[in-house]
Amino acid sequence: MTIKEILKEKLTESEMKKAPSSFEIIGNKEKSVAIVEIEHVLKPKAALIAEAIMKKHRNVKTVLLKDSPRQGEFRTRSYRRIKGEKNTEVLHVENGCRLLVDPVSSYFSSREGTERDRIVRKVKPGETVMVFFAGAGPFAVEIAKKARPTKVVGIEINPAAVDYFVKNIRMNKLQNTEAVLGDVAERAKEFHGQCDRVIMPLPERAVEYTADALKCLKPGGVCHLYFFASDEQIQEVKKKIKSAAREQKRKVTFIHLQRVLPYGPRIWKYRIDFIADMRVSAKRIGRRKKDPKN
Repeated sequence: MTIKEILKEKLTESEMKKAPSSFEIIGNKEKSVAIVEIEHVLKPKAALIAEAIMKKHRNVKTVLLKDSPRQGEFRTRSYRRIKGEKNTEVLHVENGCRLLVDPVSSYFSSREGTERDRIVRKVKPGETVMVFFAGAGPFAVEIAKKARPTKVVGIEINPAAVDYFVKNIRMNKLQNTEAVLGDVAERAKEFHGQCDRVIMPLPERAVEYTADALKCLKPGGVCHLYFFASDEQIQEVKKKIKSAAREQKRKVTFIHLQRVLPYGPRIWKYRIDFIADMRVSAKRIGRRKKDPKN
């Protein structure tokens, strides 16, 4: 039975048309948190929707309603607990890694698991990898555990997220991973010229930190930069990246463009991959074929 089938007898026909058909679940088969978006006109029925979710998914112990976009220095959302336990800390298992997270105190999305796996598959043994805006460490932990790098560093400004990052390093028994608390613009200076790969999973503002990524990259290093855009705005993002490179007297070669997730009407979350300074073979970055959009 689907959520809408459960709700059919509790909502009017017009309300059913606006009822959420999808939501995010973070956690495991024992305990999970569901995060749902509900249209304003339907918010008085939020408790009924939460009950339907918990009836369908018995492992969901808390249902949270998105109350704001990601905002502020720590890039977190405001949530309203509709139903269930106050404790929203859960153990999420993804790509063979265990991740202790709390979506209320630090950003984490289970919907990005496929994308994290894509990046893991690109990392080569022996690389030094930098993750900007690392959050609770999902990118860093999965790369460190599965890709056999020499070292993985994650920088994150949110102390709550770094606390979870450190716990996740210990829980996955990683010896080659470092969680760094602080602002990327400041702490990245400690790693200039040391990295084979930089990952920038902050689509709202990552392009503003292109210069910091380039400074961390060795010649021939690869950057994975995330951004929100329509198809028409992609070229503007490329111009900003090229401009940052020119200011450092470096050049970039764009090698792949990936649509990651839909974000809004005609807006997508994209990842653009580029090499700093010099061309290398497709095998070096785990690229299988040329993207026609580049």
